[in-house]
Parts: sequence; structure tokens; C-alpha cells
Amino acid sequence: MSSPRALRPLLVVLLATVGLSPLGVLSQDATPVVDAVPLIVASGLTNPRGMTWDANGVLYVALAGIGGTTEATEQAPASNFPGPFLGGPTAAVAEIEPDGCPVAVATGLPSTIDSLGNVLGADDVAILGDQLYASVDGGGAVHGNPDMPSGVYRILEDGTTEVVADLSAWTRDNPVAEVPPDIDPDAAGYSIVADEAANLLWVSNPNSAEVLSVTPEGVIARIADLSAENMVPTKMSLDPNGGVFVGTLTGAPFPNDAAKVMHIAADGTVTDVWTGLTTVVDVAVGADGVLYALQMSTGNTTEPPFFVPGSGQVVMQTGPDQHEVVAEGLMFPIALDVGPDGGLYIASPAFGANGGQGTIVRLGSDNGTPVAAGNAFCAPIPETTTVPPAPEPEEATPEADAGTSAGVAVSIVDFAFDTPTLEVAAGTTVTWTNNDSAAHTASASDGSWDTGNIDPGASASVTFDTPGTYEYVCAYHPNMTATIVVT
Repeated sequence: MSSPRALRPLLVVLLATVGLSPLGVLSQDATPVVDAVPLIVASGLTNPRGMTWDANGVLYVALAGIGGTTEATEQAPASNFPGPFLGGPTAAVAEIEPDGCPVAVATGLPSTIDSLGNVLGADDVAILGDQLYASVDGGGAVHGNPDMPSGVYRILEDGTTEVVADLSAWTRDNPVAEVPPDIDPDAAGYSIVADEAANLLWVSNPNSAEVLSVTPEGVIARIADLSAENMVPTKMSLDPNGGVFVGTLTGAPFPNDAAKVMHIAADGTVTDVWTGLTTVVDVAVGADGVLYALQMSTGNTTEPPFFVPGSGQVVMQTGPDQHEVVAEGLMFPIALDVGPDGGLYIASPAFGANGGQGTIVRLGSDNGTPVAAGNAFCAPIPETTTVPPAPEPEEATPEADAGTSAGVAVSIVDFAFDTPTLEVAAGTTVTWTNNDSAAHTASASDGSWDTGNIDPGASASVTFDTPGTYEYVCAYHPNMTATIVVT
């Protein structure tokens, strides 16, 4: 699950005391409003999250992975708790085969695991036009993935990925009105929804409590700043009439009936449309226009761990503050969607599926036709359950590092100076070119020189006449460090 700030204190207790079952069950006492027979349609999923279907009915799912072993290179308030974070390229996007087993569409996406065992990675998928996108909040320097930011990634046909929107950078440069005390600037890019009419993607950031828009060209804009309320926006669903519906988790102790579903219009207008809910982690619009909500835990207690295992529910709206239970007894469900067949699909569990124990189950039937159950014993995608070994560092040669008085170029890319240690002769001019999506600087650690602001695409230069060792950083991103040795 992503890192909504209010959820963190409980996960350590839950993981220590609860034996997670990957498959939710329908309560014998429930009175479903659909033919709610739960069938496994996908298994072998490593911490499954959001899902989507293409025009041919193929199901895609985001897999958060298992984090990694790389320590963070930048600290934030969240690094103290629930951190420290350990990162690695174990998140993925999978296609579900007809037998219910996952096949990798893209691997190597950033994932991170905190001290509580909570995993952030690829958290949702969406298709805009014919293009598949993933929202990823496991990236960034705070998460131990300094070369892979959190944000929106485009999944290419050959299985590679490219960053469309670097939300790690954008969140740092555009703070919300009321920054939470445990801010995690890299917990950005959780839920993603494609809006074909507007040709953009809606993206929610629970940790900073905001909803953004991202165009296919990577233009980012804030639609709604929700930081004044401790409601923690979670996953979203597109409103066929415009805007999106957004679920809310609320803050600890997650009181019963205190969560809600909001509607956010394209102009940022926020309206409460459904109250009296509990720990809403996702919302969906049925084929008949009825709203459904996924409640991760109900009957919550006032003392830690607050959540009640096996109490998750799917509910249907029957009034502004009323609902009817569709299915209950679910074990920490995390994502809900309506498939092209009209059935309700549920991904679970929210945490604890590091070995591929996650599943997607389906409720409902297609005009009375039973839905084929998938294989309940699928193997997980190997790249999502194994942390690859760190590459051996390359030794720089003097010829590669040596500079001359004619000048030396340093590229700023992926929130790093491409030459960590640069050796130049006295009198050399060093020019920094910003090939990143955010502004940077090259600033002496002792304050003796500074390029000033370098906007994306711009350059700035400093001439070094005196021999010595000059350490420098980016004033905006202190994790970006490098050294110039003048001889």
C-alpha cells in the first residue's frame, strides 16, 4: 500500500500479529446486491495494487514489489518513522493470462520497503488512448531509489519504461498548503485514472493530500489541495459525467463511519457525495452508475492496532450517508474496480504478499454466465520477489576525469551530477547543464561560489583558478553532491 501518513503507526502491529490470507471470503450472513460469488481470477501477485483493462479485455495490474537493499541517500521526516527505507527495482506491471497467472509487461520499476514491512512501488495502472501508464510511489532518494523518481511512468511496447511526470521533484518544488509533519516527498504517485475526454491522467498523492493532473507530455498541475483535512485521499474512479470520485482513509484511530467519498471537478471544486464510511481505500462506479466503496477494515477499535483482520467490505451507496453491504469478511483489501463484464474485482491483501500471495477475486456474473476461475497456485514474477545484486562500481580513469582550460561539461540528470568527482586543471571553466525536469544549482558547500538557479534546459558556468578540493551540492536537493579537484 502507499504511505498515507495516518496508516503507518499500525502496520507494524498488524504484520506482527495477523496471519494474512490472500483470499477474502463472502460472509455467510451478507445479503449481496449482486450475485456475489467470489472467484479467483488472478494469483501469484506480489503485493497487488490497482488494475485496468484494455480494449480487448486484457487485465493489467500494478505490483508494488518487495523493496530492496539500497539505503536512502536523502532523509525526510518520514525517514524516522516508518523509515528507514530500503529501495530496489522490484515493482512491476503484469498482464493476467487466461489461466489467471501473471506475465510481466514491465519490470525494474522502483520499490521500497520501510521498517514496518510496508511496501511502496507500482500502485496503479491506467490506459489513456492506447498507451499504458503506471503510477509509482516507491521511487526517489528518500526511498533508496535516487536514480528512479516516483511519479507517472509510460510502459513501452518493448517492456521498458520512461518517466512522464517526475512527482518526486514536483512535490518538493510545489508543497501543499499544510505540509504534514511526517512528509515523505517521494510518496507521490499513488492512484491514477485516465480521462479520455480531457486527454489527461488524474493522480492522487495521499501523503501530501492532493489530487493532480498529468498530461501525456508530462505537464503537471494541482487540481485540489486537501491538506487542510486529515482525510488522506486514496484511490479514485472516473465520474462519467466529469471529474473523479475519491475515497478517503481518515487519520488514526480510523473511527468507524468517519470516512467519505468526495467528488472533485476539473476546476478543483470538492464535494462530499457519500459519508458514513470507514477506511475507504478505493471507489468504483458500477455500470448502472451506482457508487461502490472498498472498506479495508470495519468495526475498528479505539486502541492500536485499530484495524480488525478479516473485516473488509464492499459496500454500495443507497443514500448520501447510507450503504448496503455487497461482500464482507475480506482480508485487508486494497483495490476495487468494475471490469468490462460488469463484475466487481478486488485486489488483496494491502500488505504481506511479498512472496506472491496476492490475488484478485471477482464478484458477480455476466448475465448469469459463470466466470471461469483462475489458477489459485500461480508462480509470481521472479523480478518482483528477488532483489537483484547491486552492480559493481566502475572505476573512473584519470583520462576520463581530467579537464583542461578549454572547459568541462557536467550534466545534471535524474537528480544527480553525472560526474561525482571531477579533476580539472587550474583555470578550467566548468559548465553545468540541467537536463532534468526540475530546477537545480551547483553551490559550494562552504558558500564560496554558486551558479545560482539553473532552470531545466539552461546552463551555468564557474571558472576554477585556485588549486584545491571543492565540494558542492544542489541547494534545492541536498542529496545531490559532487566534488571538483583542481590541480
